[in-house]
Amino acid sequence: MKEHELRKRIKREKIQEQMPESTRKRMDDLLDGLPEETKRSKIHRIWKNAVVFVAVLSLSTVTVFAGAKLITLGTGKLDTKHGSRQYQRSVKLNEIQKNNAKAGISRTDQGITLRIDNVGLDEGNLLLYYTVTLNKTTTAEKLEKVKKDSLQERWNLNSIWLGPQISIDGKANDEVNETGVTEAYRINNHKIKGVYRFNLTGKLKKKVKLDIKTNYLWDTKGDWSMQLAVDRSKVAKKTKVIIRSKKSIVDRVIISPLGNTLRSNDKKHDLVIRDNKGRYLYYEEKTNSEKSKDIYQFFKHTHTRSLEIIPVKKQSVVTKNGKVQKAVLNLKKNEIVKVSDHTKLKVADVKKQKHNLRIYFKVLDYDGAILTDGLEGRFIVDNKGRSLIKDGGSIDTWTDYEKEQLVLEFYNAFKGVDYTKAAKINFLKQKAVLNEKQKQKIEIK
Repeated sequence: MKEHELRKRIKREKIQEQMPESTRKRMDDLLDGLPEETKRSKIHRIWKNAVVFVAVLSLSTVTVFAGAKLITLGTGKLDTKHGSRQYQRSVKLNEIQKNNAKAGISRTDQGITLRIDNVGLDEGNLLLYYTVTLNKTTTAEKLEKVKKDSLQERWNLNSIWLGPQISIDGKANDEVNETGVTEAYRINNHKIKGVYRFNLTGKLKKKVKLDIKTNYLWDTKGDWSMQLAVDRSKVAKKTKVIIRSKKSIVDRVIISPLGNTLRSNDKKHDLVIRDNKGRYLYYEEKTNSEKSKDIYQFFKHTHTRSLEIIPVKKQSVVTKNGKVQKAVLNLKKNEIVKVSDHTKLKVADVKKQKHNLRIYFKVLDYDGAILTDGLEGRFIVDNKGRSLIKDGGSIDTWTDYEKEQLVLEFYNAFKGVDYTKAAKINFLKQKAVLNEKQKQKIEIK
């Protein structure tokens, strides 16, 4: 996430979550410590963003969208060698069938049970397939609390499993924990199932001991800590690790059914990933800290046989005669928009509700263009060109791993907002200059 995006994001959520004045003041102090916002500031590292979010979270008991994203997925059923698993589109079939081991451990506290059903593990990824269950008394209390605040209902799943801490072979790793992303869906009012994903760094032994520390479930403090031994030889069997020299741009590339990962040695520049067919591959940057490697989790195509890793010299907003240019997208299925030189998106689906708008994209090309900033006052417009953007909303992007799609989501619960009227998106048109002389080629097949 870019720093000017972070600033806007926190301000939106600060309004949305109705924080106490004391918390709001402290958050303002944190924001004042960030560099001044620009239309296209230099990309700073995610570790700063994580520090701000963690600091904000520690200031108040108000639930903040901090660290772990929660993605509500669709329906479906997976049958595995371990029996029927109702994960419903939360992971790909080949992930759960071939690259996981049955865990079946659980712990109950405060009337809430956390169960780790399955685990997937390789050099680049840790996936925990989980179930959280409430007893009937707790369910009634939680539902009553949610009904009192419609804004809380929008984010209520976010706090079901917030920020588990993972230790591997007795060593805690904050850099790993900061990459945690959860995808989940609700079975009923007292049970959810989901997947927690973490990006790993460094080598792993064949037999690994996991410590999973959890002190917060479903808006409740308690202790749901567990230990689990994993034999990696029985889990991920198709992982390929490519290691390069310390002087190269890339430290290592991991090709795996659980997720493809690239670790970069270049902390001064962002990178783009181009395959042998000339396609710029979609990625999520999972940077942790200034000291660690930059991590990119990316999607490749079936016929991708090699990668070219190219540093980005410069990224900027396109202007003409001093006027910011726009990239217009009609909100219809199969419409295509070119946001920047190497970012081209095709609309796979559009879901409109009064207070929520989701656009699912098939990414044709991607160079890291910012998608959460649009034309000032005209980011979303109706069919008559009238703005649908109001203060106090949130804008976010996330990845639907099962569909391999990028999702752009708008949310605003305030009166007067009606995203069902949305007709067009006006992105800022951007330019990316690549350093082709410094590109590095890596064969992956």
